[in-house]
Amino acid sequence: MTLTKLSDQVSKRRTLTFKTVCLNAIYAGAFCFASTTGFLIVPSSPVLAQFGLGLPRSAGTGGATRGNLPQITMLVPEDGARTLSTRPTLYWYIAPPSSTSSSSGTPVSAGTAKSAYKITFFLRDGYDKSAKPVFIAEGTAEKSGLYKFQIPETAPELAKGKVQRWQIRWQTDGGVSQVDVNAPILLDEKPKVLKEIASAKNDLEKARIYAKNAYWYDALDAYTLWLTKNPQDQTAKSERNNLLKEGFKTHTAFSWEQEGNITKLLSKLDESAAPISINLVPRVRR
Repeated sequence: MTLTKLSDQVSKRRTLTFKTVCLNAIYAGAFCFASTTGFLIVPSSPVLAQFGLGLPRSAGTGGATRGNLPQITMLVPEDGARTLSTRPTLYWYIAPPSSTSSSSGTPVSAGTAKSAYKITFFLRDGYDKSAKPVFIAEGTAEKSGLYKFQIPETAPELAKGKVQRWQIRWQTDGGVSQVDVNAPILLDEKPKVLKEIASAKNDLEKARIYAKNAYWYDALDAYTLWLTKNPQDQTAKSERNNLLKEGFKTHTAFSWEQEGNITKLLSKLDESAAPISINLVPRVRR
């Protein structure tokens, strides 16, 4: 047998294996993606995946800090999450000046925490580090607290069924101090859930539908919108806290060794009257 024929047979077998495994995955309620190293199965069933995507931990949220910057917590499971929206609202939390460490464990001084920061938002066409940005926007911020940013009409819609990555870069001192955090996101449209949402009477009902169907990004947004208008609703607060606890239960930043961190975060979120809606201007390509 020639090397060419042998190579063709191996290629056909790999293709058949890929199709067989992915077909089984689809029947089980999962997404299947090809990659240079083989294939990746991402569960789509809330029972299988709960709120995360089941991606390798290296592909999840993370930070790399240079200099002295406050801790940034992206409010999303470490392995990403789903959305029903083509341009969802994304949330992150900036630790107040009283916090003692950045994402690298570096102490944060009150003076540094009150500095003006440059923020750059990236939406990338894939979830790995080499994925190219399809949208970049910039702005500034000075306060700590809960931030939100909706992907604007000027940005491309999320690609249906494709895991992408959004990224926040936080800089000060002309870029000398910098931290990058990122998270995967998957647009997973289901007509049945969209129909339920359309018939919901308010944001709280929507939040419960989203949470029931494992749409993390949308559930968090709907709960937060409701609590902004109804800050004394203890039931809604408890439900949002349970959502965060469930999503962060395997997060390295909230492991059993640091279980107090999630309690502190939830307490700070409960104190937030409303998230800071940040205005980021699209970067003009040159």
